[in-house]
Amino acid sequence: MSALLIGAVLISFSSVMVVLAGLPPEVAGFYRLTVGGLAMLIVLARAGKLRLFTPNVIKWGCVAAVFFAGDFVFWHRSIAHVGPGLSTMLGNFQVIPLAIVSALFFKEGLPARMYVAIPLALVGLYLMVGVEWAHFSADYKLGVVFGLLTAFFYALYMLSLKYALSKDRADSLVLASAAALATGLILGTFAVAEGESFVIPTLKSLAAIATLALVCHAVGWFLITRGIQTVRGALVGLLLLLQPTLSFVWDILFFGKPVDPIELSGVAVALVGIYIGSQGGKKKSRA
Repeated sequence: MSALLIGAVLISFSSVMVVLAGLPPEVAGFYRLTVGGLAMLIVLARAGKLRLFTPNVIKWGCVAAVFFAGDFVFWHRSIAHVGPGLSTMLGNFQVIPLAIVSALFFKEGLPARMYVAIPLALVGLYLMVGVEWAHFSADYKLGVVFGLLTAFFYALYMLSLKYALSKDRADSLVLASAAALATGLILGTFAVAEGESFVIPTLKSLAAIATLALVCHAVGWFLITRGIQTVRGALVGLLLLLQPTLSFVWDILFFGKPVDPIELSGVAVALVGIYIGSQGGKKKSRA
């Protein structure tokens, strides 16, 4: 349990590091996924698992990377508009599209718990952003939309990993490494196409992006991958909720995010809905 707990805490700092890095979205994503993926590759090499990078694993890693790239593009833009706390909370609404897409396209049927989880999550969403929607700026509203698109693309990413793991019985860390490196390549290509600079301007930016890639991504996901193998599913879901919860707390503490009782109650209700919806299996939290 300690590995899972530490991993969730480390990943909760991801959105904070994105803000501190101050880099364009695709560039920040490129460095995070490329450096983080290479770090995971080193771990796999030391464990003698490079032979597990089969053509099928690479193929499914590339498929997952398309969705993961969309997830990162929208998540980083959401952070810029609404801050690291709310953007991460919105990204964790992936349990809703995950269940709906699974029911529609994989014929899994909508679990009974989702008839409770989805209304709770939507009530929480309304309390967080719906009550004051008319008073938000256009940029803030766009950030909310980007956050919900993050959840949608993250759900597709998770479904592609789930399908690949069940079909080919691939090692989860090997598949995650392949997806990370392929996503880094896609984001780097986007950055070049948009004429973005890859220069890291300050030591603060360098420290933030290095922490994001090596500590939050590589170490955090390594610990979570290890932890979910030994912890009960219900406890996995509960511990992984630390990630969006702490991201929201860090936004308040480090960046002075203003909050009110209605928004906080929405966060609490949404977390309950997300937790209930995550109990069908060992799903990962948004990072």
